[in-house]
Amino acid sequence: MLRALVGLSLLLLPSGASAAACCMSATSFGVGRLLVWEDFAVGVQTGHARIVGQYDPQRAYRVTGTAFQDGITRLEPWAILRLSERVQVQARVPVLVNDRESQATSQVVGGLGDVGAGVRLEAISLGEFERLPSLGFTLGVLAPTGRRAEQGFAPLGAGATGRGAWGASLALESEYTWLPWYVRVDAGVSVFAPFVRTDTHATQWFGPVVQTALSGGREVVPDKLVLAVSAQFEWEAPLSLDGEVVPSSAGFVPSLVTSLSWRVAPHFTLVTALSTSVWPSGVGQNRDARLGVSLGGRYGHF
Repeated sequence: MLRALVGLSLLLLPSGASAAACCMSATSFGVGRLLVWEDFAVGVQTGHARIVGQYDPQRAYRVTGTAFQDGITRLEPWAILRLSERVQVQARVPVLVNDRESQATSQVVGGLGDVGAGVRLEAISLGEFERLPSLGFTLGVLAPTGRRAEQGFAPLGAGATGRGAWGASLALESEYTWLPWYVRVDAGVSVFAPFVRTDTHATQWFGPVVQTALSGGREVVPDKLVLAVSAQFEWEAPLSLDGEVVPSSAGFVPSLVTSLSWRVAPHFTLVTALSTSVWPSGVGQNRDARLGVSLGGRYGHF
């Protein structure tokens, strides 16, 4: 839901950018957006991440070790439809599987994640004005179709597939392209509705979540292959229980993602990515440290 994030480029778009260069970032990370000539696009992403450590409330990094193994596999079909020149709608339906192992006990539990939908408004298209970067806004909604952490199953508590709370988001993104490079800045904020926990029956309210990203890439094979890297940061305000703020419950973590996007045919694109949120102590708080890999396929109709 928060794949579109907010930002303004500080650079100016020169004239003469080709259509291919103008769309290099559209397929580099996540669902992305439509290419300028596409009517709709559908695709699927699959990936797996291993939790190799955690950052505690004091920001100390603790290695998970071999005694406890925790992994998350994700499968996410998605679709984007153009309603007009400047308006696109999108939806995604994630399915997650959580596998855990502790000594002689293992557990594998899966289920539907939080289903998301959004509408993207393109205020300034890339290349529309000679010396202005693009600017897009995305309004999103998240349905509580996922299973929350406290709803995990015995004996290891596996099975969380989402926040399990209604959410709404506002995000913006801006991009600057010059052959054969591009740079993109994203940022956004999400807020959530309160819910009643199934274990303690307390009313819980997640704090607002802010995400930012600075991405850049290069077209290494014209009209075919794009290599990109994205530095991302997520911060979440403290949560509340029965109206009281829980001390030391805020969380944050930076992550780094490298992707390779390959347009195998005019309508088909393959995307693979490697990600990490493993850093020294002090860099994260109340978050897992993960290593991940993903692979996606995309069909665009025009």
